Amino acid sequence: MINKSNSLSKALRILSIFERLNQGAVIKKGDEAKRFNVTKKTIQRDIEDLRAYFSEIHPYEGLVELVYQRDKGGYLLKRESEDWLTNQEILVLSKVLLESRAFTKEEMDKLLNKLILQSAPEEYKHIKEVISNERFHYNPVQHRRSLFETIWDLSKAIREKKIIEIDYRKCNSKQSSWRQVKPVGIIFSEFYFYLTAYICEYDLDHPTIYRLDRIEKYESSKEKFHIPYAERFEEGEFRKRIQFMYSGELMKLKFSYAGPSLEAVLDRLPTAEVVEEREGSYIIEAEVYGRGVKMWLLSQAQYIEVLEPEAFREDMESTIAEMLGNYR
Repeated sequence: MINKSNSLSKALRILSIFERLNQGAVIKKGDEAKRFNVTKKTIQRDIEDLRAYFSEIHPYEGLVELVYQRDKGGYLLKRESEDWLTNQEILVLSKVLLESRAFTKEEMDKLLNKLILQSAPEEYKHIKEVISNERFHYNPVQHRRSLFETIWDLSKAIREKKIIEIDYRKCNSKQSSWRQVKPVGIIFSEFYFYLTAYICEYDLDHPTIYRLDRIEKYESSKEKFHIPYAERFEEGEFRKRIQFMYSGELMKLKFSYAGPSLEAVLDRLPTAEVVEEREGSYIIEAEVYGRGVKMWLLSQAQYIEVLEPEAFREDMESTIAEMLGNYR
């Protein structure tokens, strides 16, 4: 029982009711009166205060409303379903987070706890049990670095179009190198977060990609950069054309595919289009950045044959010959 001064007791009652309403609980006057050792009329006044509060902060009718539901015998928070996460959505997002492996164990636990806490009380235990095994065996990627602050800082530099200075350490390198870049986007792919940026001292027509956990230091300068609207970087369009976060020259790829799942190919290459269908195979064209797509093409073994461009086809032949040499 809560036994404090009247004003403090009322504040605690309302906060308790508010918290449980947000979690999807049904508030019954009789139960609350016993919980706080007050009368039903007192709980009714608390409910009216909360109803007025929701009406004030959500002036658009129907967005959030405290209503009495006769079949449940109590009050609950009615929300527009499109504006709030459902139990099913919370479960799905939890699964996606665990599969990403992008955060430290401590960060993942905090994210999942906050996410699952938004579920209805009767489903809270169910969601925790469904993901418990994956959560127990969660294995983050090797760098074990927290990147929340870095992502936030760099996103502000991108929005404000500020040149940044970074100390970047390449894979298998013991020393970092200083670079001055124009940041244009942050992308998540294959377990890692990446910064896409144009190097200030070079006039490249495509951005360079930096894995965020390999940026040892960064500092935002006061100097700003300008990219014409027509040439602005679009993360979504860039993401469609890149594989394994390896950039390079943009090219029009043409290949034949005779494997078991055309759908998997089209999902992997969002710009891909079937231009011809032959007996047992498909001719596909896609706009891609070359280095990363080469790794994916090689992973498809005998099911793919590169047709164009000719120079890329020859590069593939050379690489396959080298691979064959490893087995002789």
